[in-house]
Amino acid sequence: MCTIYNMIVKDATVLIHLAKTTLLEKSCEMFKKVIVPSLVYEEAVEEGKERNYEDSFLIDNLIKKGKIEVKKVKKKELLEQLGELNIQGGEAESIALYLQEEVDLIASDDNSVIRKREILEINLIGTPSIILTLYKNRLIDKEKTKKSIKRLREIGWFNNSVLDRIIMEVERYG
Repeated sequence: MCTIYNMIVKDATVLIHLAKTTLLEKSCEMFKKVIVPSLVYEEAVEEGKERNYEDSFLIDNLIKKGKIEVKKVKKKELLEQLGELNIQGGEAESIALYLQEEVDLIASDDNSVIRKREILEINLIGTPSIILTLYKNRLIDKEKTKKSIKRLREIGWFNNSVLDRIIMEVERYG
């Protein structure tokens, strides 16, 4: 049985990591609505396409298909408050959009956001947990899950102990 959430905001790192594991489109299936702020679109798509990054074209394709929606942050005061916590750029816009739109989850792999999640009072999920959730919801099989975690190891963004825990959870889950 698949758990479907209403809405999620994804930041650039999560979009890129999920695209590199070929799970971005599949991850959109767990949500009725996936949104990204306009600055994340600029970072993940426009700048990436200029550099000819394949994942940027994948993200842009999902936006064109309507699986991901780009939204503007209207509450600029939220960006100022986040700046005081030393959170800027796409991460700040993602959190501001999360608060502005009253979204269920925010997806970020940014270390500053992860460390400050309790202060920010946000429901946070990262790429490794998204992959595990896809597996538990039977949207991907064990082999694809392990390949995706292996790809995350190659990317080098994540602590190996985090990825080891995901693999152990997959083995326990069956």
